[in-house]
Amino acid sequence: SANTPADIDAKTLASRAKFPFVAGSDGVATVVKVGAGVKSLNEGDWVLPYKAEMGTWRSLAVWKEKDLIKLPSDILPMEYAAMMREMCVAYRLLEDFGSLKPGDAVVLNAATSTVGQCVVQLCAMLKLRAVAVVRSRKDFDKTAAWLKSLGASEVLKDEGSIATELTSRNLFAKPRLALDAVGGASAVRLAESLQPGCPLIVYGNMSGRAATFPWHAWTQSALIVRGFSLRQWMTENKKKVPKMMETLGKLARADKLAIQYTDYELSSEFEEALEHAREDDRCTKVLLRVNDIGTTYDSAENAASPTA
Repeated sequence: SANTPADIDAKTLASRAKFPFVAGSDGVATVVKVGAGVKSLNEGDWVLPYKAEMGTWRSLAVWKEKDLIKLPSDILPMEYAAMMREMCVAYRLLEDFGSLKPGDAVVLNAATSTVGQCVVQLCAMLKLRAVAVVRSRKDFDKTAAWLKSLGASEVLKDEGSIATELTSRNLFAKPRLALDAVGGASAVRLAESLQPGCPLIVYGNMSGRAATFPWHAWTQSALIVRGFSLRQWMTENKKKVPKMMETLGKLARADKLAIQYTDYELSSEFEEALEHAREDDRCTKVLLRVNDIGTTYDSAENAASPTA
């Protein structure tokens, strides 16, 4: 199971379903038993949760067939399969927005996140110039060097004016696409660095704060702001999902898409995993691994029962 910011955010947890409930929206599972009415899944299949908040932080679950996406088990390593959502988000952000062509610049915050790492690497493959924006940190120079090794053209601190900083570095053209996962002042900084009439795409809100744009961003810069939800996209484009995952799987298997991750065993190392996930300057994805599901699934009926 993959750990996401929303899974450990107190405000998000407080607004969810009735307590008690199982946290976790992402991950990959193995089907261990199917009910009589299940048609497209078999024991041993890998599946991904189709809906949010299905509760993946557990060793065993009973889920409906329609709420799962079957994933070929040979498409990529299981650890990467657990991060498929982030990989798909990065892919769609560059595929669907900005009308980009080689040489164009893309500016993104939260560049050390899993989505950010994927965006930077995909930009390099597409000959786009990734401007990676990260929080100021003690090891900034080390982080910048690492992001540049992934393919970032520039790495900037998320402070001051990104537009002014890019101008001082003689970036010959302003970014044509901005990708925001932070919100608040960080989103405004990205917007101010864009070419007029180019979009800022919001796909996350790690700060928990909404962005407030100055009036001249709308009138003088013709700012365009759009939101993106992968699950909504998948609902509207079900036939395109397998091809997208196959493409990403090929890139991962060819070592063209690499993601830093640290895995912990769910039952014995959960507290360590949670503590690691809450570290501010973390550059690695935290995964929860299940080693033993026990034998409590014999009563499952009419549903797939995957490990999470």
